[in-house]
Amino acid sequence: MAQSCPSAIVSSSTEARVQSKLNPFAKDWNPKKEQRSEEERSLFFTFSRWYPLGRSQIRRFFSDKYGNFVEKIALRSKGPKETPQFGQVVFKISTLPLVILNGKDEVKFVIDQRSFWCKKYQDRNTRNGNVGQN
Repeated sequence: MAQSCPSAIVSSSTEARVQSKLNPFAKDWNPKKEQRSEEERSLFFTFSRWYPLGRSQIRRFFSDKYGNFVEKIALRSKGPKETPQFGQVVFKISTLPLVILNGKDEVKFVIDQRSFWCKKYQDRNTRNGNVGQN
């Protein structure tokens, strides 16, 4: 009859217990309810009026390069009948704009042979110091 090594036998009553450092009284965290603001998850972008990009091109670029994290894309123009020249891309996670900018104020990409400039998005009211004013 083979004998087993006593040090290899561990009963459940003598197992080392890992102490959690989580607060048992902390409220539940729900990422959908406690998501960062749209502004914090956004980049402002511009491109040439003569070489505009469409939403699908912009979405495909960011998805191919960084994963499927684009929530929405808004294209804007200076006038109602003008071709879009700038816009906002909103990501599902707030860290992605920081990753994309990589510590720089502005970055340039080339999408389908067209220049595409990005920088941190700032709401017009925040940018002009009019927070909370109507």
